[in-house]
Amino acid sequence: MNNNFIANNIAELRKQAGVTQEQLAVAINVSSQAVSKWETNTCQPDTMTLPLIAAYFHVSIDYLFYGKDITYDDIYEKNTQKISSYPQMSKESYEEALKIFASAHHGISHGNLRGKELLNDIPSHISDANGISLLCGKGYGAILTRGFFAGINNETITFSAAVLTALAQKHCLLVIAAVISMSDISFGELKEKVSLNDDDLRLALDILIKHNFLVEKESKHKLLGTTYEVNSMYHTCLCVLLATLHMQQISLNGISCCMGYGDYPINLK
Repeated sequence: MNNNFIANNIAELRKQAGVTQEQLAVAINVSSQAVSKWETNTCQPDTMTLPLIAAYFHVSIDYLFYGKDITYDDIYEKNTQKISSYPQMSKESYEEALKIFASAHHGISHGNLRGKELLNDIPSHISDANGISLLCGKGYGAILTRGFFAGINNETITFSAAVLTALAQKHCLLVIAAVISMSDISFGELKEKVSLNDDDLRLALDILIKHNFLVEKESKHKLLGTTYEVNSMYHTCLCVLLATLHMQQISLNGISCCMGYGDYPINLK
């Protein structure tokens, strides 16, 4: 966006209202030199001053930037078109989506994280009573609203405990990670990848199949024999779980959180 837009729009609004730079400055408690610098595009109003200018002229902040009110649908459409300009589900489309997520993440924090790169490899964490946002330039972004937690109850806890208990059994998480990294993998390929003996690998596979995490099937290629893939019902869950745990691992030295922690409506009755 051309920064001249803000300069021109402030100057035009002031002239339409019939006020001087000095009058505007007094009204919003800044110096007249500051107003002059805005209108000559020497500098821009900070994030605390923009709402004061918009309120004074009875316009939106979007109007100050664009000269018109940009609706949600306009922005949504622009983002959709930008991402969809890449091949569907391509590497580029995912990376572009993450960049847009990064802007949303910083927007939630009212720019408090703008001293960092939008896609810093160190995770940025926002948490308060309205929700959680977590971002990492390594390729991870997540937003959870407060409303999501309202559905968490004892049934969720029981289900989660069963899943985590099964995954925590010997070698199970190692085997799941290996299958995720290479779908339709044979016993021999899996054994080589995880460096387990036949008995230990077979035991882990049996546990994972019993809990429906893995599907065992005969390969179309006879030389491969029996192959394994993650049950599609659990695939996203397991991928996100591993990614989240990896995020926790790299953030153990502390994560940048601009809001602290909040209370969430989890029903444990």
